[in-house]
Amino acid sequence: MPRHAPGDPEVVQDLLQHPLNRRTLIGGSTVMLGAGLLAGLAHRPSSASAAPFAQQKGGTLVVAFDADPEVLDPHITTALLASRVLALMHDNLITRDYDGSFKPELAEKWEVSPDGKVYTFTLKQGVKFHSGKDFTSADVKYTFERWLSIETSPTSYNIEPIETIETPDPQTVRFLLKQPYNIFLDQLAGSWAVMVNQQAVEQAGQDYGVTAVDGTGPYKFVSWTRNQNIQLARNDAYTWGSPIFQNKGPAHLDGIEIRVVPEDTTRIAEFQAGNIHIVQDVPAVDVERLKQGPGVSIVEYQQLQTTYLGMNVTKPPVDDVKVRQAISYALNKEEIVQGANFGLGQPARTILHPDTPYYWEGADAVAPTYNPDQAATLLEEAGWTPGGDGIRAKNGQPLVLPLWIINDSTTVLQAQIIEQQLAQVGIKVETKQYEQTAWFEAARSGEQVGYIIGVFFETADILYFYFKTEQQPAPNRFFYSVPEVDQWLEDSRTNPDPEQVAQDYQNVQERLIQDAPAAPLIHTLGTLGTAETAEGVQVHPSRWLYRMLDISLK
Repeated sequence: MPRHAPGDPEVVQDLLQHPLNRRTLIGGSTVMLGAGLLAGLAHRPSSASAAPFAQQKGGTLVVAFDADPEVLDPHITTALLASRVLALMHDNLITRDYDGSFKPELAEKWEVSPDGKVYTFTLKQGVKFHSGKDFTSADVKYTFERWLSIETSPTSYNIEPIETIETPDPQTVRFLLKQPYNIFLDQLAGSWAVMVNQQAVEQAGQDYGVTAVDGTGPYKFVSWTRNQNIQLARNDAYTWGSPIFQNKGPAHLDGIEIRVVPEDTTRIAEFQAGNIHIVQDVPAVDVERLKQGPGVSIVEYQQLQTTYLGMNVTKPPVDDVKVRQAISYALNKEEIVQGANFGLGQPARTILHPDTPYYWEGADAVAPTYNPDQAATLLEEAGWTPGGDGIRAKNGQPLVLPLWIINDSTTVLQAQIIEQQLAQVGIKVETKQYEQTAWFEAARSGEQVGYIIGVFFETADILYFYFKTEQQPAPNRFFYSVPEVDQWLEDSRTNPDPEQVAQDYQNVQERLIQDAPAAPLIHTLGTLGTAETAEGVQVHPSRWLYRMLDISLK
């Protein structure tokens, strides 16, 4: 689902540094920064007011990604880059405003029954798919039933509480749930709950999301040349944008080109040359230099994100909890933040960012901090003794941690520092680099032992996403399975008592620190590069540049 921040590209669906309604003018471009993190963080202002400039029509915005999306079918991916492209071509029933509140999108209003088990949505009229087909309640029903029917979907668990979907008329859709579900609206506003057209899906078959996409969003799919670019064109019929945007449609831009430029140096050179308007996730090593250069701006923003070292608890040597704990104690996270991320982030104590609702404050006191002596003690207790070459061994076998990583520059630096740190306590790291899409494919095998990846999220339900037993083999690539944790995670979704939900999440976080299936590394600071010719660029707290309705070129 997937980011990405350096380290991964997974999303479960940004504490931005500037208060909302404040514009930061950098290098001549207008960069609008949303405020707050998300629902649960109170006292945040609402979305930004109208921009002071007259936005012009026309032009193709060129956006540089460091890798291709995995696929553009919302029901079979968790990759962050896919979510960013899908958001341009689709709409949800409801959406999140910049202050984290829910607002209408394809639904103009909704009601929830007193028992929390029936959600009724009234749909906007006049909405059409890119193919020209009218959007009705039947499309909502099809979208969610298809999603539930895909056995290999990594995200369908999010809507499993749906029992039936009723469509009493073309503009009304009713969800009947098996039980109250605390985060149902969160799921409906999420990256994967976008509307799809049954006819287009069935006509394209296995190629849907590769050669064909049919949404209701502000931009239409034109073409996708793998590892080169994705071409999108403005949907001239689009007039039903959410009230969270200044422009309700059509978009100001003629189109968008998502250009895939894997090499950091090439991507940044093209950006500086004026051939690229927006660069997502500017490499940390380039940020300070680009801030001083002409014609471009660098926006830094906080986000609910965590990069971590994951461990498959069924694979030696990390099938031993003491080895996993030792790895956590051997990691100097501040050194990683400074050496690999050039200070653009903060050391992580748990998978949850401290600003996440239901973050357990007690974690700071009990989570492992850098202590190589404690790491050595744990390895001794696990039977791993020092060898002549500095690498520990047991029963004649060296202590080796295979580490799979995505080959972006920041993650490579993180891995190099981790190799040095773990070597100091007698663990040899063998790193294997993958292109992003290849990493996801390899990780589905379940053969990974150690790996570095990151994730964006909105709520503490990220813990369900990663650590529930049924989430194996992905995204539970840890192969972590603890009945008590499963029970707490289930209860956190359905219990109407917020205090008990808080206790559930505390229990889970405490147990994860104890069992150590992951060593959280860093909460990265988001970076965005924009050319001075791009105006109306607004970073959404959880959706990056979202629908790109307000962006124009001057």
